Amino acid sequence: MSPAAHPLLHGKPVRRAIPPVLVLAAAIGYLGADLWIAELPAAVPGDVPPYVHAGLVALQAVLLFFRLRAPVAVFAGTVLLDAVILATSAGELGVGSLGVILAAYGLARRSPRKASLVALAAGALVTTFVGAGALLFGSRESLLVLIITVIARVALQFAAPAAAAEYFRGRERLAGALQEQARMAEHERRERAEREVRAEREALARELHDIAGHHLSGIIVSAQAATALTRSDIDRAREMMQTVQNDARIALADLRRAVGLLRSDDDDGLSGAPSPVPTIAGIAALVDDARERGQRVELASSGHAHPLGALAETTAHRMVQESLANAARHAPGAVCAVTVRFGAEAVDITVRNEPSAEGGTRTTAERPAAGYGLSGMAERAQLIDAQLSAGPDDSGGWTNHLRIPFDGRSAA
Repeated sequence: MSPAAHPLLHGKPVRRAIPPVLVLAAAIGYLGADLWIAELPAAVPGDVPPYVHAGLVALQAVLLFFRLRAPVAVFAGTVLLDAVILATSAGELGVGSLGVILAAYGLARRSPRKASLVALAAGALVTTFVGAGALLFGSRESLLVLIITVIARVALQFAAPAAAAEYFRGRERLAGALQEQARMAEHERRERAEREVRAEREALARELHDIAGHHLSGIIVSAQAATALTRSDIDRAREMMQTVQNDARIALADLRRAVGLLRSDDDDGLSGAPSPVPTIAGIAALVDDARERGQRVELASSGHAHPLGALAETTAHRMVQESLANAARHAPGAVCAVTVRFGAEAVDITVRNEPSAEGGTRTTAERPAAGYGLSGMAERAQLIDAQLSAGPDDSGGWTNHLRIPFDGRSAA
């Protein structure tokens, strides 16, 4: 196995072994200094041999191997071993400080804040009492020097590791918060994209339904009329068949335009000029087409035309288109009245058909597929804050009424 592939030569195992190795190196270094420097034993008061102190530091290194499993117990053990070193060296030997520092840092990083603060405070008290007592009874330094030494030891062994651990904890929390924010932003972006796709599909479904419902209904009605006229008026039958062809061509062009919404980059696949955007002004053409198919349609318009946005114009046009198609399907032969009235605050568009000669208008409940047209009209009206009402009237006919207010949304 190559060194780069060995699991103990990289990653977390190596990082976890660094603190014990450092403390063990400190113990070996202290013992080596005692063996090679003759003046060192005289510099440390007390009768305890240096190898005993080195052994205590080595025990700290062994304890640090378990700092991840039991940080509080390891911290307590290293503090007690350091206290023994201080007590047996007149409070002057600091070789056990490194183990305490590393154990304190591990405790502050991995334990709950309250528990770690209590343990750190207890360790500081033990070190202070033992170190200060050993200094008072075994050292010849002044009281001021002793106080400074005790304060520096507490700051170095406990306060500094706790501050460093808190800093890195804050960095981890910040990194976690940024990751969560990025995850939520990505989730929101995906949801927004899904909503946009659903909205586009619904808009395309409405457009296809309006196109198919209007033109195919006209084709069916014209074909039926042409079939009936083949025996009595062949010239009129030919005219009706020409109407069928014209409706089929218009339907094909509209369907190609709708497909172009999905394949806007494929211009070569679309032949012929695209159909114009539906408008209120185009309602007259819808009425003329319906009359050519044999429907009895009356058109009335009043007021001064007010400019609306493309979506509002399309909504009005499609409402009349769907209403005439429904009248042809469900009330054949009935008279339809289309009214467009521009008022001061809104435009009102009404399509009403009388009961058919077959005995009333067949409701959408009898023809479930027709419900898609009404739902499409309702969705379009909701997009521009318009009011739509649709249903049977008192005379047995059917009335669809659309009111589009002149506000910012209808003009968008």
